[in-house]
Amino acid sequence: MRNPKQLSKIAEGVNCRFFEAIGTLVALGRLNSLSSFCIEFNLSAARYREMRTTYGISKNPNAKESRYKSIEIEALNCISNFYSVSAEWLLLGRGKMFR
Repeated sequence: MRNPKQLSKIAEGVNCRFFEAIGTLVALGRLNSLSSFCIEFNLSAARYREMRTTYGISKNPNAKESRYKSIEIEALNCISNFYSVSAEWLLLGRGKMFR
């Protein structure tokens, strides 16, 4: 039986793809930073900075694991609706990042 506090591979994949999309949007100049995304949509920048150390593209192996386990549905909705990131790609890992 799985530990209820252990993150599923599905949730971990969604988290990693979210931070991959944020990094790509920043690299493309469509977004200034993770913090600016959080401010724009009234999300906790501290939460997402902490999560990035565990699930981001440049994970910090020396950082302790994030207290936060899943990306909020509001963040997934905003990145999909306002930045044209494919919900299918975010949730399932299928298809292209952008629609």
